Amino acid sequence: MPQPIAPAVKTRIAPTPSGYLHLGNALSFALTWALARQQNGIVALRIDDLDNTRFRPAYLHDIFDTLQFLGLDYDEGPRDAEDFTRHYSQLQRLPYYNALLNQLVEQGLVYACTCSRSQIAALSPAGHYTRTCLARQLPLSTPGAAWRLHIPAETVIAFHDLLLGNCAIPLAEQMPDFVVRRKDGFPAYQVASLCDDLQMGVNLVVRGQDLLPSTAAQVHLAQCTGATAFTSMAFLHHPILHEPGGNKLSKSHDSLSVSELRRQGKTAADVWRLLARTLGWYPEDITDAGSFLARFRLADVPLALQQLQ
Repeated sequence: MPQPIAPAVKTRIAPTPSGYLHLGNALSFALTWALARQQNGIVALRIDDLDNTRFRPAYLHDIFDTLQFLGLDYDEGPRDAEDFTRHYSQLQRLPYYNALLNQLVEQGLVYACTCSRSQIAALSPAGHYTRTCLARQLPLSTPGAAWRLHIPAETVIAFHDLLLGNCAIPLAEQMPDFVVRRKDGFPAYQVASLCDDLQMGVNLVVRGQDLLPSTAAQVHLAQCTGATAFTSMAFLHHPILHEPGGNKLSKSHDSLSVSELRRQGKTAADVWRLLARTLGWYPEDITDAGSFLARFRLADVPLALQQLQ
């Protein structure tokens, strides 16, 4: 009897136009791209632009400039900034996000919260929400209220990771009652990301290890809404780059942005060698996307990266 044909790998590169892309972003893109290309898979470019408070046109253009500079191609998505704005912005997919939110409301899983970040920080030094508004039963229509998804105590989300193996994330501890609709009325990141992956037919999600709680949150959302295509997703959480001082690379620090490195005279080959060095590979053999792909082996991706100097 013939064996069923496995679906082709489809993944996405999903930057946010909230700052200039840094080396950590470049590494994530490279790993995502190589993993798909090695399996003759599909790569889509999706730009997450719902965080409009930090959006800048220069950051949007930087995404296309950086991908072209690195030589990373993709099969689906916007060709340039204008194409993105006209056809691919997340603002055009709000009906899908709101449909998922309505499903959560109908199931009685969300509640209104008016707590500010400073109020939450005063109650929890770690910044974890202490469910202050859970018992208040505020109307969801309360002005200036966010919507939170109630996470039952002791909730642990389990999934398999292609690099880390079996993962069990204590969601109720790490992301208690996370926000699903922001105070400005827009869907939160977890909702939009889940909907987009489902709508695009993505079956492989590649992220940094710092986003393990986000994956757990989205798996939980998928479980609540019966989105089995996401709960059966393949995941890979790669190690993340840190600054010389040990902090995680941030878009708020431009010193290690790809655009700044280019202004300093670094070539694409220089950046590819630097990425290879962080992986503990021989950088002399890697000068572009093609040589990175030729060297790429998932078994050779370390659980921790070499420190940037």
